[in-house]
Amino acid sequence: MKRLAARPSHPMRRQVFRGGTGLVAALLAGGAVAVRPAAAQARPMVIGYQEQPDWLFFVARDLGLFEKAGLSPTFVKFDSGPPMIEAVRQGRLDLASVGSVAFLMGLSQGLDWTMIGINPEGAYAQGLVAHKDGKILTPTDLKGKRVGLVQGATAQFGFLMMMRQHGIRAEQVTVINMAPETQLRALEARQIDAAMVWEPWMHRMIRNGNARIIETEGNLGIYTNVDCYSVRRDWLSTHRETALRFLRALVVANDAVSKDHKVAFQAWARDVGLNNADAEAIYNAVPPPLIYEWTNPRYTYSLVKGAPLYRRLGYLAAYLIREKIISGPVDLDNAMDMSLIAEVLKGRKPP
Repeated sequence: MKRLAARPSHPMRRQVFRGGTGLVAALLAGGAVAVRPAAAQARPMVIGYQEQPDWLFFVARDLGLFEKAGLSPTFVKFDSGPPMIEAVRQGRLDLASVGSVAFLMGLSQGLDWTMIGINPEGAYAQGLVAHKDGKILTPTDLKGKRVGLVQGATAQFGFLMMMRQHGIRAEQVTVINMAPETQLRALEARQIDAAMVWEPWMHRMIRNGNARIIETEGNLGIYTNVDCYSVRRDWLSTHRETALRFLRALVVANDAVSKDHKVAFQAWARDVGLNNADAEAIYNAVPPPLIYEWTNPRYTYSLVKGAPLYRRLGYLAAYLIREKIISGPVDLDNAMDMSLIAEVLKGRKPP
């Protein structure tokens, strides 16, 4: 197995908290965004999520922080982002955790939604996986091979960029559109030679499909794999307080993880069926986003218009149009709304 690339030291890993239940109690007791039981009836919220390492979401869910924030949440799991587009459009989801490509696809299809937060910065949690005993040792070896991926997901863009970097033309590879679970079965049955996929599927393929990681997007300098919490703007106009409560729960989850990062990877490991050692290795390569920096225009994944993420979405949209993955230009003017997290963080300092 190819080990995940080491990442620079991250603020989330500064210390290990030795307490148990006292951790949550301490976090709930104080702070400008401390989650407080709602004075009124809890607000319902239907949340669409995926299994990717969305540390803050899983911690908030497992510690009951959404409920403590005054929400009555319903959680709906999806295997990828594209199916969430129609679910949000039809009002079956209030909030969806989707990748940047699916987000732009939704905009191109007329879905008027906006990002209110960022979850995994997933460049090192998405990549190319192939059989251990096969002949794919580098992306250059993909010529003539069969590759499974989810079309319309960030993995598709990462794969296209990977091929371009290695001088591989589209007609030299057979790409098969399939969900991650189908990719795993196809890899086991030798129906495909490789998969372009994200965690935890990469490690599931290592464990169950006799596979190894050939390359991650981060190692290739491809940094578009970021997921976002997205809501319809018309829903937000009438449910702003619901969205604020969601973000307050995430901030408390962030503070819990900053005290003890085991809270994050152990919760996720239980949910996705990985052992703690694998989950911790993924955590070290793909730490939580810097939620206190979402309003900082210099932060790579900030929600500020004109900041790096905004510009990157513009480049990504232009590329998707050229590749005919989306049908036409998208309007990014309202693609991100930082006002909610700014309100939640007002007067708050990082732990």
